[in-house]
Amino acid sequence: MILRGGLVLNSDYGYDLRDVYVDDDTGLISDRASGDAVDCSGKKILPGFSDTHIHGFRGTDVSDADAEGIIKMALELPSAGVTSFCPTTMTLPYDRIYDVFSAVSRAKLYLDRCDDPHARILGVHLEGPFLTGDGGNIQRPEYMRKPSEGYELIDKLESDFPGLLKIIDVAPELEGSMEFIRHYSSRYIISIAHSRCDYETASEAIFNGVSSVTHILNAMTPIDKRSPGIACAAFDHGCYAEIICDGIHIEAPVLRMLFKTIDIDHTIVISDSMRGAGMPDGDYRLGDAMVRCEKGRTWYGASGSLAGSLTDLFSEYKILTSSGIPEPQVIRSLTVNPLRRLGMPGGTITQGLPADLIVTDGNLPLVTYCMGKGKLCYNCL
Repeated sequence: MILRGGLVLNSDYGYDLRDVYVDDDTGLISDRASGDAVDCSGKKILPGFSDTHIHGFRGTDVSDADAEGIIKMALELPSAGVTSFCPTTMTLPYDRIYDVFSAVSRAKLYLDRCDDPHARILGVHLEGPFLTGDGGNIQRPEYMRKPSEGYELIDKLESDFPGLLKIIDVAPELEGSMEFIRHYSSRYIISIAHSRCDYETASEAIFNGVSSVTHILNAMTPIDKRSPGIACAAFDHGCYAEIICDGIHIEAPVLRMLFKTIDIDHTIVISDSMRGAGMPDGDYRLGDAMVRCEKGRTWYGASGSLAGSLTDLFSEYKILTSSGIPEPQVIRSLTVNPLRRLGMPGGTITQGLPADLIVTDGNLPLVTYCMGKGKLCYNCL
C-alpha cells in the first residue's frame, strides 16, 4: 500500500510532502511498495496515538473483566486515532483484578490473530489497590491495600500472565511502599498515584525507583509555595508525567504551564476515559460505582467529584493545539513518549516500525491504519 502525497510528520516534527510505503505482509513501514495508492493530498499523516491510561470507551469497561468488551474497545479506539493502549484497572478485590488480567489476556490472544484493524494491547496499567483514598474517592477505600500486602498478587499475575503487567500505581506514604518500589521497579513502571504524600516522600520514592506520576495534579497533594507536593518532585527529578488533557481535569493555563515545565520527552497525554466516553448523557458504572456523565464531564457522589473522563486522544490533540501547546510536543506526548515509558519502540513514521498511522484533516481522523490495516473512521478519503 502507498499513502501518496500527504504531509508526513518527520523526525524534527515538521512536515514533508512525500509518500509513505507500507509492507502489507508485515504491517511495517517500508522503503518501497507496490499495490494500491491512497490519495492523501492536503492531509496530514501522523503516527498513531497510544493511550496508556484508559478504563473504558463507548459502553465498555476494563473492570468488567469481559474479554469481548475489551476486544470491542480495541476495535473502536482507532476511530479516535488510537492504535495501541493499556487497559487500566480500578481498585478492586484481588480476585477481580485477577479476572481482569485473565480477560485482557484472552482478548489479546484473539486480537493477535484478528485481521480487522484494531488498537494493540500494550499491557495492563494497574491503578489500585495500592492507593490512598477517602469517602469521596471513586477508587474504593474498602478495596485498598498496603504495598506490603501486595507481593503475592503481583507475583501471581506475572506467573500466570507473563509480561502483561506494565504499570503499577502506588501511594508512597503507605506501609511498605519503599521496599515494594525497590523490589519491582526493575521489572515494571512504578507510578505515584492517588497519594497524599509530601514532596520529600515523593522524592524518596523516585530515588527508590519510581519513574512516573499518574494523572498529575489530580488525586494528589496540590502545589503550594511552602508545600511543593508530588508534582514538584516530578518536575525536579525528571519523571514521566501523565496528563489528562480534556480541559476539565486541568484548565488551559495550567496545561500550558505543565507543558513548559516538564521536559518535552516526559509529557504523556492520557484519556483516563471511562465507559461513558462516546456515549449519550446518562448514568454509567465505573468499577463498582455509578457515575453521572453529562455535558462532557463525569460527576460522582454528593460533591460531584470527577470520576475519569469522557474524552479521547484525538479530541485532546485538538484541545492542546488550540490551547497554544506547540504541536511537536503534543504529538510526542501522544506517540513516542508513552511508548518510551514502557521501553517500547514506535511512535514515529520510520522504516521498519509498525505502520500505525493517522490520516487527518486536522479536525477528524479520516482513516487510522493499525499495522497497515485501514480503519474507516468518520469520512472516506
